[in-house]
Amino acid sequence: MFPDPLPLKGPFFFVQDPSLVQRDDGKYFLFTTYDKVGIVTATYLNGPWTEVGSILPHNSSIQLPGPDAIGAPDVSFHNGEYYALYAVSVLISRNTAIGLATSRTMGPGSWVDHGLLLNSTTGDHFSGRLQDDIFQVSLARDLKTIISHPVQVSFNSTSPNPEEGAFVWKHGSFFYLFISSGLCCGSVADDLPPAGNEYKVFVGRSKSAHGPFLDKNGLDMRETGGTLILGSHGNVYAPGGQVIFTDKKTNKDVFVYHYVPVDSPSPYNNSFSSLGLNGIDWSSGWPVLTAL
Repeated sequence: MFPDPLPLKGPFFFVQDPSLVQRDDGKYFLFTTYDKVGIVTATYLNGPWTEVGSILPHNSSIQLPGPDAIGAPDVSFHNGEYYALYAVSVLISRNTAIGLATSRTMGPGSWVDHGLLLNSTTGDHFSGRLQDDIFQVSLARDLKTIISHPVQVSFNSTSPNPEEGAFVWKHGSFFYLFISSGLCCGSVADDLPPAGNEYKVFVGRSKSAHGPFLDKNGLDMRETGGTLILGSHGNVYAPGGQVIFTDKKTNKDVFVYHYVPVDSPSPYNNSFSSLGLNGIDWSSGWPVLTAL
């Protein structure tokens, strides 16, 4: 039902919540939750990939009460500069924040941390990670200032499947909202969640970047809608954390995600999350993943 990811060359490296950007010189930069928003680079999409540092080696300037984690990067290029949004969160909590760092090269040591953009606390109706809803805010032209209140764009009422990792991509006349839904972490081979409750990827589309986003059956994603485009199959377990980028070498869109290889040294253990790369067929008006 789903295609296998692109086989990668070189040694294994841990990837979770990947964001992939290609510089004008063709070099690929992959950013991951690991190592305080780790930076991994390659000359070719299939590798070998090399870990070179991190965006926030000395931690974020954002301070939350209690133990927190830095990750879930989203890196994009605007007006000659690279912008990295990142999450700081107390996991499974509404005590979360979104921060911003910028760079002109993406290399380690080049990133400037601008700190807090948005935060939520206990009692807020929105959150940064692993809840049952997705909210959206608008940014000013400087991309460093929030100028709207959070607006809900997705809601999943199906327990126990939280959703997170929202990513919006424009193709043709539609904006596509991709989300990861399900149980993402902590699985062990002899105590897996019921089949289908693990991480997977859904999509809806809209003529507006602000929604409403509807699935292929016309169901609003705010009403537990969403069309499944990637789930567990073969050696791929619990895929998610998805983004898209356009490869400058081929001018084709590439679907980027992490997954747990079933044949890893510790099967179903997300500590062995790997990079997944697939092509996208848009011919039906909906994203259908293909082999690369």
